[in-house]
Amino acid sequence: FDFPIDRAPTDRSRSGSMARSHSLLLPLVALVFLGQRAFIAPRTPGLRSSDARLLVALSAGGNSVSTGLTWPSPEAEAKLREVDGIKLYPTHAWTDQMKPIVPASKDIGATPVVIGVAADSGCGKSTFLRRILGALGTEVSEGHTAIGDMMTVVCLDDYHTNDRAGRKATGLTALDARENDFALMGAQIEALKNGQAVYKPIYNHDSGFKDPPELLQPNKVMVFEGLHPIYDEKARSQLDLGIYIDIVNDVKFAWKVQRDVQERGWTEEQVREDINKRLPDFSKYVDPQKANADVILRYEPSDQGLPYLKVKLIQKKGGAFPMITLKKDLTLKGSKPGATLKMYDQDWYGNDVTVVEMDGEIDMDNMEAQLKEIESNI
Repeated sequence: FDFPIDRAPTDRSRSGSMARSHSLLLPLVALVFLGQRAFIAPRTPGLRSSDARLLVALSAGGNSVSTGLTWPSPEAEAKLREVDGIKLYPTHAWTDQMKPIVPASKDIGATPVVIGVAADSGCGKSTFLRRILGALGTEVSEGHTAIGDMMTVVCLDDYHTNDRAGRKATGLTALDARENDFALMGAQIEALKNGQAVYKPIYNHDSGFKDPPELLQPNKVMVFEGLHPIYDEKARSQLDLGIYIDIVNDVKFAWKVQRDVQERGWTEEQVREDINKRLPDFSKYVDPQKANADVILRYEPSDQGLPYLKVKLIQKKGGAFPMITLKKDLTLKGSKPGATLKMYDQDWYGNDVTVVEMDGEIDMDNMEAQLKEIESNI
């Protein structure tokens, strides 16, 4: 990765260097993202314990204690304060002197590339981002947020306004926009893109509590993954690239059954009930984001049926995503069911898009040769 991002520019050359760094790094990161994900038939999402330590949503460490507050409530409103026009909801467990935006510890020498990855929970965001970290070869420091030497991955669950008990009190799900602090999210994404540091809230998935915010420094690539990175206009306006992982219900059910039956001891009926319970809020608050995404990774059942998949890379024409195209259609043999790749144009929610589609599965015993054949055709 021999790009200017690794050299801090002088004051005289800073503007031009930052612009070159940004324009060079964005297509690189985008190609790494999609090269790792789109053309290899994905396995069922789910993290081994060792993988989870490398990614996101780790507990913050130390004792996790509930604030005992729910927003809105008279008790929480009495403790509400405002700093630089940003409301600090006490449910985020702020300390008395903490500010949401502070100066960074150092100048990273380039404007960060900001990427949003949106999807429902249990749809493979963690698997996706683990592959990206691996592809970049980045070293990741342990902690709540995955921070590498060139990329930081922020889990947007941290911006849930209430903890698990608070949502039970309000009767709202985490998918509901009213349970997410979009004002703080948008302001902090903007600050990080401008080279500032932030005290970001923490949602502790182990305890279900909101732990005290953590200090987060800007990085060369900032990835914000979760339910709503493309939902709010303020946050969306800061993104250089918006990616939506679109899993149709039949595939989502198959994936969640495998994960939740194995890891949580659920029955298939419990999984189906959970999906159906979340469906109204998912349809209202999460799924519409795919209309505003620059690129969509869509997973459907293969024409040959599950467990094989049809994967579509849907790219907006004239959008931020560096277009991936095929020189010709391909048919790959050697395994059951084999795989076909083709490209075509279509309308996607009023947008002209180019779709690269792969149906089936490459021959895992001949993977290297078939990947080279695919790559030579791109």
